[in-house]
Amino acid sequence: MLEQAVWSEMERATTNRVEFSSEYLDASHFSDREHFRLFQDYLGKKYAGQKLDLIMVFPSRDYTLAGELPNALFPDVPVVFVTVNEMEVPPSVSRPGVTGIVQHFDLRGTLGLIMRLQPDTRRVVVICGTSKSDRATLGRIEEAAQSLEGIEFDFWTNRAVVDLPMAVRSLPADTVILLGTVQSDATGRRFFTSQLAQLLAPVASVPVYVLGASALGNGALGGVVVVPEDLGVRAGQLALRVLQGARPETLPIAVVTKGTPMVDWRALQRWNIRETRMPADGVIRYRPETLWDEHRNLILISLAVFLAQATTIGGLLAQRRQRRRAEAEILNQRTELAHVTRVLTMGQLTSALAHELNQPLGAILRNAEAAEIFLQKEKPDLDEIRAILADIRKDDQRAGSVIGRMRALLKRRSLELKSLDLAELLTETVALARSDARARQVNITLQLPAKLPPVCGDRVHLQQVLLNLILNGMDSMANVPKLHRLVAVSAQTAKDGSVEVAVSDSGCGIPPEKIERLFEPFFTTKPDGMGMGLAISQTIIEAHGGKIWGGNNNARRGAIFFFSLPAE
Repeated sequence: MLEQAVWSEMERATTNRVEFSSEYLDASHFSDREHFRLFQDYLGKKYAGQKLDLIMVFPSRDYTLAGELPNALFPDVPVVFVTVNEMEVPPSVSRPGVTGIVQHFDLRGTLGLIMRLQPDTRRVVVICGTSKSDRATLGRIEEAAQSLEGIEFDFWTNRAVVDLPMAVRSLPADTVILLGTVQSDATGRRFFTSQLAQLLAPVASVPVYVLGASALGNGALGGVVVVPEDLGVRAGQLALRVLQGARPETLPIAVVTKGTPMVDWRALQRWNIRETRMPADGVIRYRPETLWDEHRNLILISLAVFLAQATTIGGLLAQRRQRRRAEAEILNQRTELAHVTRVLTMGQLTSALAHELNQPLGAILRNAEAAEIFLQKEKPDLDEIRAILADIRKDDQRAGSVIGRMRALLKRRSLELKSLDLAELLTETVALARSDARARQVNITLQLPAKLPPVCGDRVHLQQVLLNLILNGMDSMANVPKLHRLVAVSAQTAKDGSVEVAVSDSGCGIPPEKIERLFEPFFTTKPDGMGMGLAISQTIIEAHGGKIWGGNNNARRGAIFFFSLPAE
C-alpha cells in the first residue's frame, strides 16, 4: 500500500516519465544473513551496468536494507527510505547520499481516543512481540501510559500468538486491547499486525485498538493510525525533490509522529459506541453507503430539475389563474357590451315596436268599446260579446309577445347554451324586425328548407347577431330606391353538417379595401356607427363554436354576411 501510494504521487506530480523496478527481500520470512547475501548478489548481477537515478527503500523490520545494501551495491546512487517503527535511526543510515522519513506511531493520540470513545475504561491490555522493533514500540507505549492516571496497563509480551484467542475471550467489560507490533512472538514465529487483528478482534470480548490503518477492516475498532497512503504521498514528494537535483544530505531525515483518528463503523455498532464521540477530524470507514452517498450528484440534479419544474408549474398555475381572471373579466365586459349593443339595437326599433304595439292595443280599445255598446242593450248578444272577448285576449297575447321579446333582448345575461330550433329563432327574429322594415319601406324575406338540424346555443345572443345583420342591411339601403330595398334571410345545411345562415341586402355594398377590417372593434362603414356590432357578433358566434364572415354579394348588388353553427 505504501509503495503504490509513492508511485501514484510521483506520476501525478511530474510530467516526466518515471520507470520503476521493484525487488523484494521478504525479510518477514527469511531474515538470516545467508539469505541477505544471496539477495545482494542477485541485485548486483541484475543491475550491473545500468544507470539508476534513485533507490527507494521500504524496510518493514529494521534498517538493514536502507544501510548496508545500497552502500555495498550502489554507493553513488542517492537513497530515499521510508519506514514505520519506533527505533532510532542507526549511524549507518545517517550518512551522505541518504535521506528519508521515519514514521512513529501516535501512541498518546491512540490512548486519548480510547478514553474519548470509552470513558469508562479502567484497564488496557497491551499486546506486543519480542523483536527489536516490537520492544521499541513497547517502550514507547509504557512512556505514554504514564500520562493516564487511574488506568491499569497489562503488557502481554511473552505469550505465544496461538494462546491469545482464548485469553481475549473473557476480558471484563471495562477493559480494552491495544495491539502494538508483533513481528515475532515468544515462540519466534513471525506475524504481520493485520494478521493478528484478524485473529483476535472477532473473538475478543472487548474492543481492539490498533496503530496502523492496514489493520482496520478485520474487526478492530480503530485508533490514531498511520495511513500508508498519506505517508506514501510525503515519501513520493521527497523522492521527486531528489530526482530534481536536491542533494539528500541537505534534506534531513524526517522523524515524525503523525496519525489520523480512524475507526471501523461496523465495530462502533458492535460495541454500541456513538459516532458523536469521534473527534471532528476523525475518519469513519466501512459505513454503508446511503442513497445520498451513492447518487449525490444525480439526486442534486434531480432536485434541481424538480425545483425548476415546480417553479415553472407554479408560475404556469399563477399565469393560468391570472388568465382565467382576465378571461372572466373579458367575458363580463363582453356581456355588458353585448347588452349595451342590444339596448342600442332596440332603440333603433323603437318606432317600429311602438307601431307593433299600437295595433293590438288599438284593437283591444275598439273591442272594449263595442262590448260596452252591446251590454247597454236590454238583451245583449252574449255570443257576440264572447267573440269580442276572444279578440281582446288574442290582441293582448300579441302585445304581450312583443313586450316579452323586447324584455328578453334588453335583459343583462351571460351565455346560456341550450338546444334550439334555429328555424323558429329565425322566424321570430325576422318578425321582430318586420315592423321596422315596413317603416323603412324595406322588403324582408325569410327562406327556410323543410328541415334544419337543431343547434346548441343561446337564443338571445343569436337573435342579437341576426338583428344586427338585418339592421345593418336596412341601414345600407337608405339611398336606394324604395322598390329595390330588399333584405333576404336564408338558412341551409352545409356539407360538413353545420347550419349556415345568410343575410343579404341590395344596398351600396362594401368598399373592397374595407372588407378585411369588417370585424375589427370600432371600425365601421356607417357615418354614425359605433363599430362594435360586427365585432360583438363575431365574439358571440365563436363562443358558440361557429364562424362568421362577409363581403360583397357577387350575384347581385349589395353585401352578404354568413354565420355557421355546428349542429347539435
